[in-house]
Parts: sequence; C-alpha cells; structure tokens
Amino acid sequence: MDVTIEQVRVLSEMQGLSLPEGDLENVALRLSTWLTAMEQIEVEMGAEINAAEPIPPVFPREEF
Repeated sequence: MDVTIEQVRVLSEMQGLSLPEGDLENVALRLSTWLTAMEQIEVEMGAEINAAEPIPPVFPREEF
C-alpha cells in the first residue's frame, strides 16, 4: 500500500503531530513498507489472523 507525503501530512496533523517537512518522505516510505508487510501477512494467514488474541505491547511489572 503506497502512502503519499500528503496523506502523512494530513494524518499527522489529525493526531496533533508536527512533523518537519524534511521527514515526511521518510515517514511515508516507512509507513508504506509497514502496511505492505501487514497486507502480505493478512493474505498468508487469512481468517486465522482474526482468531488470534492480541498481545498487549506493555506488560506492567508492578501492581497498581
């Protein structure tokens, strides 16, 4: 999936992020690469991807 510089600009503004103009192309390239990889994973896994439980990215080490 190709993401344009303008799409990155709009998405970052929607999130309240201020990206330097010089970084937009790099962010667009990285996001495009990541989304393309995710598409390939979905094709390979098919419906199995929806059956997997998501793993939280952070595991607290202390009790709250």
